[in-house]
Amino acid sequence: MITRSVPPPDVPMRPSELPLPDATLLPNGLRLLMLPDTRAPVVEFRLVLPYAGRAYDAPEWIGLSGATARLLIGGTPTRSSFEIADEADRCGGYISVSANTETATLSARCLAPYLEPMTRLIADVLLNPTFPPDELEIDRANTLQRLRLQRSQPAFLAEERFRIALFGEHPYRRLAPDEDVLQRWQQEHLQAFHAERYRPQDATLLLVGDFEPNAALKLLQDALGDWHGTAEQEPLPAPPMQNAETGWRLVERPHSVQSQIMLGALCPPRTAPDSLALQMAVSILGAGASSRLFLTVREQYGYAYSVGAHLDYYLRVSAFTAEAQTATENTHDAVRQICAEVERLIHEPIPADELDATRNYLIGRHMIGRLTLGSLADLYKQVVLYGLPMDYWRRYPEMLESLTADAVQQAAARYLQPERFATVVVGEPSLAG
Repeated sequence: MITRSVPPPDVPMRPSELPLPDATLLPNGLRLLMLPDTRAPVVEFRLVLPYAGRAYDAPEWIGLSGATARLLIGGTPTRSSFEIADEADRCGGYISVSANTETATLSARCLAPYLEPMTRLIADVLLNPTFPPDELEIDRANTLQRLRLQRSQPAFLAEERFRIALFGEHPYRRLAPDEDVLQRWQQEHLQAFHAERYRPQDATLLLVGDFEPNAALKLLQDALGDWHGTAEQEPLPAPPMQNAETGWRLVERPHSVQSQIMLGALCPPRTAPDSLALQMAVSILGAGASSRLFLTVREQYGYAYSVGAHLDYYLRVSAFTAEAQTATENTHDAVRQICAEVERLIHEPIPADELDATRNYLIGRHMIGRLTLGSLADLYKQVVLYGLPMDYWRRYPEMLESLTADAVQQAAARYLQPERFATVVVGEPSLAG
């Protein structure tokens, strides 16, 4: 008899070998990764520019990287922003550009028969942006409005202060542009940032989908052959390997009836030998509705509306973060219980069934992440972003299977020490201390 109290039996995972992309270095220094896949008549593009993120903004121009990325599709000498969007739409896809902490990424998709016009469009956008003044003013107004809205949101205020606690004065602390800077940049500033940072040397273009490799290679060489140069860059200082601050930090929000909590610490990068064991530990702690934080902080004690934990990755460091939203009167109890669950993870043996369930969750999520061409492209984009071995995702299920409870617990004990945590709370002034 089937009952809701008994989970269905585990079904052995069928063998599934993930294909690896072929790598080619173009004469201009651009690394090309091509992965033909004919499951759908679609082609996905991901271009990673390694020196064009917020960390590479000059201190007096923080936010310029984001504006440059957003306005790359604002116009070229032969196309307006509307014509760029319309042409991408007629190719059955889209084109967008964004900047994060370290990199800028151009993402695009088209139907396979339109590979050539989409490639030409990408090349025009990438090589010939004009950053039209009218588009710049629209973006300025929209960004200013968005920034003012964000500053009214507890989650944004918490992340902004949490990054300062983690990184101190390091450029990784940057999250959003300063309003004064936002008001000052003009067309020539975006053009200069593009000229310095959007260069093929050390950049990687990933192509996944329904295409013939030799034809695609010839097309890309022709379309991007005039793109040259090395990004102008001062090496970033090494990120800190321990928090700039520890302990309680309150961002006062008078009359708030609830608190936004973020706590955590810096950890090694994704390439560290015990990074996967740490990922498993953090997943046991706070990934999903079966995690310890959810079952205790939320379900058992009712201290939080939502609660969870994750790792944020950068190229040379990662950050453990636990988050919760709670009523003001439960704030201190929620923080104490989160830390108590971390201590339990460190000091009490991990039950085999819990380890297996978390492992199956991570493997299942990974397998789902391979179902579409876009998600497959994003998997390999992570390989590029974090300097992972090219076969990392092929070996991922096997590496998870090999993890022992002792290895997971040791990683937790090494990096998730509550006395190392910075705790940021956005809420009532009475919560100080």
